[in-house]
Amino acid sequence: MRLLKWIGYLLFGLIVAVAALFGAARFHDGPLEVIPGGALESGAFVTQAVSDWAFARDITTVEMQLEGEETSRTVWIVVDGSHAYIPCGVGFPPLKSWHRRALVDGRAILRIDGNKYRVTMKRVDDATVLARVGDEARRKYETPPRAGEVWFFSIEDRPA
Repeated sequence: MRLLKWIGYLLFGLIVAVAALFGAARFHDGPLEVIPGGALESGAFVTQAVSDWAFARDITTVEMQLEGEETSRTVWIVVDGSHAYIPCGVGFPPLKSWHRRALVDGRAILRIDGNKYRVTMKRVDDATVLARVGDEARRKYETPPRAGEVWFFSIEDRPA
């Protein structure tokens, strides 16, 4: 009986610690790896127009904040030619909703290597582009996105 009591205390402590970590992350400058964080505050905005995203080809993840929101997240980035795309698995984690908000207002900020970029995200629906970008995502991340489970958002530079 004592053992069960201590196991209960440990589980409770673990739950409190995880909740505290997620709560504290909301005050952090950006996400903490897979844990959503606060607004992207540090870093200078790039003022030159970006027409070629090839510089991000070998970058695995970037930080993204939807405009008007106080939270940010870590997302993958896929570069095909000079164009960049943000993939979003729509089924995991179960409570993810940023992709639906991006459909309504795609204005966002990306932070890449400490620099911030004002961008507009638009969901890709062209089958040819989706096939090409999906192939690049499989090559880069070695994980096959399943049709309908991954949305791709094209990234377009947005003037200040």
